[in-house]
Amino acid sequence: MHACTDKSNVMHEVEPGVYVSESGFTARCEDGLTPNGNPVGRRWVLRDASGVWVDVNQYRHDLFEQNGLRTAY
Repeated sequence: MHACTDKSNVMHEVEPGVYVSESGFTARCEDGLTPNGNPVGRRWVLRDASGVWVDVNQYRHDLFEQNGLRTAY
């Protein structure tokens, strides 16, 4: 596991259940489809600064870690 020291990769909770980083990533629970058409099912979805779907995970901390991000606390 690598240490994430870049402050632009820190996810800040800007409202309940919505996280944003300085680099533009956003994360929130969504209920829709993945780009491949699979149901997301109220899981955490990570999007880039353009709003493009990046990844999904049941747990937000796992989602952040597998994408080189971390929470502010």
